[in-house]
Amino acid sequence: MERVEMIDLGRALFLLPGLVIAITVHEFAHAFSASLLGDDLARRHGRISLNPFRHLSPLGTLAIFLLPFGWGRPVPVNLYNFKRPKRDYLLTSLAGPFANILVVGVCIALMQLTRHSYRYGQTGRMLMDLAHLLLMSIALINTILAVVNLIPIPPLDGSRIWCYLIPRLKPSFGGKTMWLFVVILVVLLWTNSLGPLIDVALGSVMRIVPASDAQLYGDRYDAGRAAYREKRYGRAEQLFTGALEVNPQAHECLYWRACARGWQGNWVSALEDMTEAIELDDSNPAYYEYRADVYEGLGKDEQAANDRALGQIIRAARRNAHPNPS
Repeated sequence: MERVEMIDLGRALFLLPGLVIAITVHEFAHAFSASLLGDDLARRHGRISLNPFRHLSPLGTLAIFLLPFGWGRPVPVNLYNFKRPKRDYLLTSLAGPFANILVVGVCIALMQLTRHSYRYGQTGRMLMDLAHLLLMSIALINTILAVVNLIPIPPLDGSRIWCYLIPRLKPSFGGKTMWLFVVILVVLLWTNSLGPLIDVALGSVMRIVPASDAQLYGDRYDAGRAAYREKRYGRAEQLFTGALEVNPQAHECLYWRACARGWQGNWVSALEDMTEAIELDDSNPAYYEYRADVYEGLGKDEQAANDRALGQIIRAARRNAHPNPS
């Protein structure tokens, strides 16, 4: 069973590939492990397959968009085909969550390849950033599916541990008893009572997930802007420098580092930043206007006047291109 928060359609569609992969791998692992341990019932039902349509439940998939949880089609198992029914049933049940954990590991490994998105140009960067986010989504969804299913409450996979530990307990529960546990589980999910457990699991995964260049740049740039607003110009310069180490082509970051350096009286370095920023984007009037301030700080009045005039020309051209509505 999979638990998610109520989400809008756009976010649900983005999460859908991860949900499909998680449920498919989970159910495939149940079927495959049962076959290895001697029960071919799932094989005869065509469930040893990575085809999602063999595992997805139409109602369970629809529930993901409407409720805070969803589910796949249960894998049929005949306990009497196992040599050691209780042990093999437990192993078959645990195969699903552990397959999801394996998927998490694969996603984290692949994210090492997608994290450096700024190396691939503008189009490549967008694709790599999307792939990185998608892999993170798949990893987190598989984490949730594994953790929730390891909870020892029927009908979750973790509940099979009780029949293995308690000798006279039947491996399966009766219909009325099962419905009671289902109601309890739905209440736990709906009230977010399992939230702390899930948060711990997700936090553990997030600590080892490699951050993308876009995330690193955004974090450092935002922290630099915050330090600049607080007039901690030395710290702002350090943070902007860190952001530029990730993305050297970020002209807006060069501009703000130049401003931070200007407040510290480092006009020479500020001029280098502004010249580079203008080379990367020569259509921003603020860049010319601040470089004019830098030139004035260096005592180069003629260059300052030229840049200030260029800034005014660009602003006038923008106003003419986008006049205010009357």
